[in-house]
Amino acid sequence: MAADVVAAVALGLAVACWRAGPAKRLRAPEGRWSRVVGARLRASRGRVSGSLAAAGSALLLVAGLGWWGIPLAVAVGAASYVVLGRLLSGEATRRREQIVADLPQACDLLAVCLDSGLPLRGAVEVIAGALDGPLGGLLGEVAAKVRLGADEAEAWSELAGAEPVLGVLGREMARALGSGVALSGTLRALGSGARGDAAAAAEERARRVGVRSVLPLMTCFLPAFLLLGVVPIIGGVAQHLLRP
Repeated sequence: MAADVVAAVALGLAVACWRAGPAKRLRAPEGRWSRVVGARLRASRGRVSGSLAAAGSALLLVAGLGWWGIPLAVAVGAASYVVLGRLLSGEATRRREQIVADLPQACDLLAVCLDSGLPLRGAVEVIAGALDGPLGGLLGEVAAKVRLGADEAEAWSELAGAEPVLGVLGREMARALGSGVALSGTLRALGSGARGDAAAAAEERARRVGVRSVLPLMTCFLPAFLLLGVVPIIGGVAQHLLRP
């Protein structure tokens, strides 16, 4: 009975954590530190709710053990927290890599739109609709904020705080909007720098693939080397020593 109560409490906490996210609405501008902390808390909410749900489910399955099932449920919850962290970190890495890969093209397209006479807010809306993936969604959020009356420089500053990969783009765009610098030139320079960053990121991924492939290759070739190279030598030496 006690295990059932603890399991129900764990599942209730999991549901509460999952539904704890605030509804999206207009709010007063936040500082950079508040935005970063808020983003990390939102990212960890899924891990906490998932681990609590796993712990509660495990406790329900072993409810017959009574209080002895609680340590097992805690272990299941801790393991779920670690596994979910690895899965979510992999998803965040893929998202960041896609943003880095799409950023040079987005900067070039924004510069072309500005050179053709479109205002910045219109150019951002057009490019956000043309791009697939997370970068298009982030630019769409900037365009939506400006369309609802937010200051353009503040919208770009919030983008820099919300997505570290776009920090340089957001800060430079906010600075250019505040100082009156030509935006197309700034965007072309940012696109050139982003292209170099994307190339460096691709090289780094290629190096990681080479390092990660060492262990599978060793697993494949080491047994064959032992069987074909070492075992015959040992067998020959043993036969020579054991020969009367």
